Amino acid sequence: MQDIYDIHCHILPGVDDGSHSIEETRELLRREYEDGVRTIIVTPHYRVEMFEPDLARIYRAFWMTCDAASALAPDLKLYMGCEFHANMEMVETLKSGSRPTMAGSKYVLTEFRESTPYPFIKERVTALRSGGYRPLIAHAERYECMRNDTARAGELVELGARIQVNAGSLLGDMGRPVRRYCEGLLEDGLIWCVASDAHNLKDRKPNLGKCADWLEKKFGFEETRRLLIDHPAEIVRNGVKK
Repeated sequence: MQDIYDIHCHILPGVDDGSHSIEETRELLRREYEDGVRTIIVTPHYRVEMFEPDLARIYRAFWMTCDAASALAPDLKLYMGCEFHANMEMVETLKSGSRPTMAGSKYVLTEFRESTPYPFIKERVTALRSGGYRPLIAHAERYECMRNDTARAGELVELGARIQVNAGSLLGDMGRPVRRYCEGLLEDGLIWCVASDAHNLKDRKPNLGKCADWLEKKFGFEETRRLLIDHPAEIVRNGVKK
């Protein structure tokens, strides 16, 4: 499949636990392109007291990565984003411009600890919606509270959240129980998009081409297109700046 969007990845060099060099970034871009990816939203981590890279540093890495993408393929487009680890000040942080949303849109890729209690996830989703944002729950399959009660994903969707899962989880990288959980969400129409969450060239490399093949065999071409192209494209269309 061509024209895939990858809206969750850590390929900017030297800003978090993802790519460590521009050379690694170039190879990650090449592999994304070979997988059929043509649009990428880069999402460096933001987590207080763990990942707090200076925005100027992030943007230097972003423009360097844009140059690498242009040299690789003129039709490979990059946008800025952020994987925002949820905290009580996140709406204020976003409104101040201290951290970017997804491609300048109202979408916020929102991450939690794996052991986060469900009431906190629900409260943060509600707060983001009240603040005018659209929470996109990053790798929802990782959270114990979500896997322990399959109705919770549906409740978050009703509250206005969108659900993202990682391609590796669908491919079995986190084991059969997690894969079955993701398949159940897909069957119920609760997954809004799939992304790579790529970090490196070893254990967390780009994999959307392989995942697209799996999805198409299991759920058909139209559903695969919605998960990898149509829904992610809505983020970019909603954006106000690149």
